[in-house]
Amino acid sequence: MDNIEVINKNWLASMASTKKEFLTKLFGVFLRDEPTRVGKIREAFEAGEMDQLKYLAHSLKGAAATMGADRVREACLRLEYSARDGDKKLSEQNLHILEDEMRLVYDFMSEFIH
Repeated sequence: MDNIEVINKNWLASMASTKKEFLTKLFGVFLRDEPTRVGKIREAFEAGEMDQLKYLAHSLKGAAATMGADRVREACLRLEYSARDGDKKLSEQNLHILEDEMRLVYDFMSEFIH
């Protein structure tokens, strides 16, 4: 995933050129709401609730796609599939990747807002 930007630069350029204020609000909402969802993803994994893990990864995948966060979207997809398959070991690896990617997105969005 290293060759994919944290936030898709074409999406960002398009949004920033015409809707910068809206984009700033979107990023603010993402920063406010998504850490809670990531926490719920971790809780579902730790509880062994693979169906809930799959559902939460799927819902975060949609939010990430809306934000141009392609690496997070890809990490969510991998976590969704490993949870669907009931593969705890792979799900744990995918969860770590997702958490790392989310930190990068949080940093990017925070910097963009300020």
